[in-house]
Amino acid sequence: MANRSAEIRQSAAWQADMLDVTAIVLSVSLVALVFVGWSGPLRVLLTVAFAFFVPGRAIVGNWPRMGQWSEAATSMVLSLAVLVLLTTVMLWVHAWHPLGLFQVVAGLSLVGLIIGLARRRRRTPGA
Repeated sequence: MANRSAEIRQSAAWQADMLDVTAIVLSVSLVALVFVGWSGPLRVLLTVAFAFFVPGRAIVGNWPRMGQWSEAATSMVLSLAVLVLLTTVMLWVHAWHPLGLFQVVAGLSLVGLIIGLARRRRRTPGA
C-alpha cells in the first residue's frame, strides 16, 4: 500500500514537472520570437497559449494545494485572472505598455516556474 502511494506521488510530481517544462519552453520561445521581431500565426498562437497557461502555472507550481483540483485548469483560470487584473491596473494608471507587461510577466513567470520545479525536485524522493 505504501509503495502504491509513493508511485502515485512520483507520477503526480512527474506530471507537474512536465507542465512546468512545457510552460518554460513556451515562455522562452515567445520571448525569443518577440526579441527577433517575428510576427505571424506562430507568434499569435504562442501568445494565446502563454496568456492562458504560463502565469497561472507559475503560481500553481509554487502553491501545490491550489493544484489539487486540476493543475492545468487552475493554471488557466489564474493566468487569465492575473493578466486581466494587471491590464486593468495599467489602464487605470494610464501606463499602458503591453510589451513591457509581457516582459515583466514572462520574466516573473520563468523565475516562478524554475523555483517551483526546484522545490518539487527537492521534496520528491527518487526524482
